[in-house]
Parts: sequence; structure tokens; C-alpha cells
Amino acid sequence: MDYKIKHITNEAELDKVLIFAGNIFSEQSVGNEEQAKTEWRAHMKHHSDLLIYAESDGEVVGIVFGSIGDDGNMTADIVAVAERFRNHGVAREMMFLLEARGKSYGAHVIGLGAVQSAEGFYSKLGYTGSLLIQSQKHSIDELLSLNTEYAVNYTRVHDGIINQVNLAVPEADRELQRKYENTLPGCYTQMMFWKRLGGI
Repeated sequence: MDYKIKHITNEAELDKVLIFAGNIFSEQSVGNEEQAKTEWRAHMKHHSDLLIYAESDGEVVGIVFGSIGDDGNMTADIVAVAERFRNHGVAREMMFLLEARGKSYGAHVIGLGAVQSAEGFYSKLGYTGSLLIQSQKHSIDELLSLNTEYAVNYTRVHDGIINQVNLAVPEADRELQRKYENTLPGCYTQMMFWKRLGGI
């Protein structure tokens, strides 16, 4: 399949790519459209080369947007490929490019959240899994109370309101995820994936 990998260089490209992302993800996943544009415009000013997309015949067919956090490490915030371009190496090529560019900025780790259908893809790229459990309604102690098997990677309060626990769960444990979501209504779980970029 014929496509080119590019990065965002202007607001028109950003708008075009965000429309593509909005068509693949729900608003909840990508965020409010205007808010998302504002946030990505800010990223574009500092690290536009981390806002990567694939294009075929003038049409956006893939997106990998990364950002550098306050700790100097990188997050892959949006990863998506049009259905007809999946399983052709597009996402792999964009992810490897994002990793290389992140490393050039001094990032030592890249992390991301994954939908269930993409978990195997990230494992094949050398990412290690963990389970993120979060809730605005339940305390960190409540979130820890249901875990009897896995080591705790970290606990924190995200944005001052979201209690989070991250467990060392290298492969998805669907039974544990269901246990959390059924026992603690309003609790959300997601597999997270991490990869060391070297240099430490």
C-alpha cells in the first residue's frame, strides 16, 4: 500500500488529522474538539515532529501523536490507523519513528494506554504491560483492597481528582479487570504499555 509518513507543520494539517482521529475514536477518547485543538496547537509549537501521521493520495490514513511530559519522558497519546491500512506496517513504522524522535529529545521511557484489540501489537513492539485502575469515587486504599496477586508499580492522584493504582500485570487479567469494574462502580481499568528507549 502506498503511503507517506509526515508530521504536522501547520494548523490546517492538524485540523485534518484531528478530524481523522475523531472519526475513529469517540469524543470521550480524543476529548472535546476545541480543547483538543488548543492542546495540540501548543504541542505543535514545541514538538511538531512528534505529531506524526500517514497519508495516502491526500487522505489521512494513520496517526501517532506523542508528547513529552514534565518528567522528560514520552507518552503516545493517540495511535490509530484506518481499517483498510491495518496490518500493513503503517502503525509500526510510525511508532518506531516516534520512539526515535522521543529518544532524540532525551526521553528514556515511552508509555501509552491500549484498547484491548491493540494489546498484542504493543507486546510485539517490545512494550511491557501493566494495569491502570482509576476512579474519582473510590480512594486509593479501596482500589488497592481488591488486589491480592500483583506488585504495585505506583499510586497517585492524577489532576488532583483521579485516584490511580498501577499494577505489574504483564499480560491482561480480564477477570481482575471485571472484578474491579463490577465491585467498585465508576472504577475504570485499562492495560498500559511501557518501553524503555535506552540511554539510562
